[in-house]
Amino acid sequence: MYKKTLLSASIIIALSPSAMAESVATFDEVVVSATRTEQSKQDVSASIESVSSDELESSIANDLEDALKYTPGVDATTAGRFGISGFNIRGMDGDRVKVIVDGVTQTTPFNPGGGATQAIYPNAIELDTLKSIEINKGPSSSLYGSDALGGAVVMQTKDPEDILRTEGNEHRFGIKSSYRSVDEQFKNTLTWAMRQGKLETLLIGTYSEGKETQTYGDGADISGEDRGLENPAEKDLNNILAKAYYQLNETNRLGLVFERYNYNYDERSLDGDYTMYFGPMPGLTYDNSRAQDENTRTRIGFNHEYTAPNAAFDSLLWSVDYQVTESSNANFATLTDHMGYVGYNGDRTRLREAEDKSIQLDAQLDKLVEFDSSVHEFTYGFNYKGTDFSLNNTDIFHDNGTTSPGTTTIPDAKVTEWGIFLQDNAFFLNETLVLNAGIRYDSFEADPSTDDGFTTPKDKNSNDAFTGKLGAVYHFNQSLSTFAQVSQGFKAPTVEQLYYEYETGSIFVPNPDLEAEKSTSYEIGFRGQNNNAQFELVGFFNDYDDFIDSEDLGTVNGKESYTVVNRDAVEIKGAEFSSTILLDGAFDAPTGTYTKLSIAYAEGKDKTTGKSLDSVAPLTGIFGLGYDNVEYKFGALANLTMVAGKDDWADEDNVGLSGYGILDLTAYYRPVTDLTLRAGLFNAFDKKYWTYNDLRDKDSEDNLDFYSQPGRNWGVSLDYEF
Repeated sequence: MYKKTLLSASIIIALSPSAMAESVATFDEVVVSATRTEQSKQDVSASIESVSSDELESSIANDLEDALKYTPGVDATTAGRFGISGFNIRGMDGDRVKVIVDGVTQTTPFNPGGGATQAIYPNAIELDTLKSIEINKGPSSSLYGSDALGGAVVMQTKDPEDILRTEGNEHRFGIKSSYRSVDEQFKNTLTWAMRQGKLETLLIGTYSEGKETQTYGDGADISGEDRGLENPAEKDLNNILAKAYYQLNETNRLGLVFERYNYNYDERSLDGDYTMYFGPMPGLTYDNSRAQDENTRTRIGFNHEYTAPNAAFDSLLWSVDYQVTESSNANFATLTDHMGYVGYNGDRTRLREAEDKSIQLDAQLDKLVEFDSSVHEFTYGFNYKGTDFSLNNTDIFHDNGTTSPGTTTIPDAKVTEWGIFLQDNAFFLNETLVLNAGIRYDSFEADPSTDDGFTTPKDKNSNDAFTGKLGAVYHFNQSLSTFAQVSQGFKAPTVEQLYYEYETGSIFVPNPDLEAEKSTSYEIGFRGQNNNAQFELVGFFNDYDDFIDSEDLGTVNGKESYTVVNRDAVEIKGAEFSSTILLDGAFDAPTGTYTKLSIAYAEGKDKTTGKSLDSVAPLTGIFGLGYDNVEYKFGALANLTMVAGKDDWADEDNVGLSGYGILDLTAYYRPVTDLTLRAGLFNAFDKKYWTYNDLRDKDSEDNLDFYSQPGRNWGVSLDYEF
């Protein structure tokens, strides 16, 4: 970050009690994801949302969905028993949003359908290890390459310096315990950070146990498709994050990281006991349905920071990371084959295993160049990622002791991606004008192979793209500025989109000639701040070309047939507003009171068909009223979330979403400096409601109770540091 002046002061201290413990009324909020370097948020030419570790703790967040529920224009999406399936940014979700942890790209979402028997998602992330979540809310491919078509979610895990409090040799320990009634989850996290001479280390261990997240609770407690309650389930999670940094000398710092996330889920799938009909006749009956899932992510990384100013760069940071993400989904049922469709009656397990194994190499160089009338921060570098994606599907027939390969519907594949980028962040007119320009080239290749589960040979698919962005911020004065940005994104088609084929029940025809999706985003906005308030107002228009979407091919051989195609054009537009006001300074209210307000509106459509996009959220507003004791020993925050109804679905038979409002209450008490007690009451008025994501593919014949959100629930946490 080049400068640190009052221009970058941000009045967000009301969002977290620990932040307010500072004796100053304002501070610089710094973001990294917008330019890949530390940058004052006031100097960023686009709308960036950020959530700190203090905010995560204050909200008693249970998962990433909780962590982002007060973030305008951003949602974490869910997929039943598989938990968090991805993120939705201004109507773009799934593999169109890139997820990055410590610079490492997370696995591409994969769910081939088939009754939700298999999935792999970028959700293997433990909140207690995170120090920040930043969301780029527009196309970000000029910074992060493919998959950042609709934006990027950039997460940073904690470092030793985030725990240690002095500059000398030190040991710090932390114990955090929490409970949430919504899934009866107990969680314990232990933290140890150390500095000894030139060595710094960090170790964070987390373990939790719980049950399935509750539905509203008034549905039928029965077996079958009409079940209204959540399924009985047991889950446990354990996570380890270990880091070590060694300051070799004044110019060289070496780092090692090890991270392992393991999640187990064991469910009695009562909603999965049903009979599948082929026309008027019963075909297959499933009883005693069970699911056993395990999701594991393991990362080992090395990084080297070199800071010795020279003609080419002032600093160089390069890293190499090896990551393996594995999912195992065992789906058991007692099968009755009425028509000889499977040729077997009895107990069967469908074991579905997926593995995403990657090696990633990153290098970034930064150079500060000063001219007579301007200062330029140049950032350039390259990224390489090689991924082996593999599936191993096995059908186990317990009653006769045999096994057979299960079809995988898509092939194993090697995916190679690499890119180079250059960016200039420049300051003019005595730092009142900030210009940001960037360009990037990316190459992508998918090379499929055959095995027992997928026997159809497929050709390689290659894509490449140039993407760029141009943004500007103009500070009218120390309190008011305007910003605008044009940015581009692209997303190469995934292995699933290119090669998925299916012939049971219906027909899905693959399209290996898909082109990469492309996007262009236009943003313009205003920001204001003084000692008592801040606000941001932004309008955006996003245009998408070669949009990958499914297409109905009609009836072929008596079966419904589908494929995927590139649509000509899709557009999403909208506006967002957010503000924080310190009421004591602005209106002479009681000391420590403050308000927060955010409003997000968007609409989207396929310009070819004229149909609305189901992925676009309805109008949403969040109003918060909070109080913090002058010594920050106790405080509370009430958040009222109001969501409009939605009936503009692409499918006219989709059930309409009713508008709703829910109230969440959180409070904290700090009896001594290092001990914090927190409590929260969520959906305080016990409102029955569904989110738009819950109803995206549901019609009036579906059992909606099973997809309802939890009723009134509560949570507590205790955090002790020493």
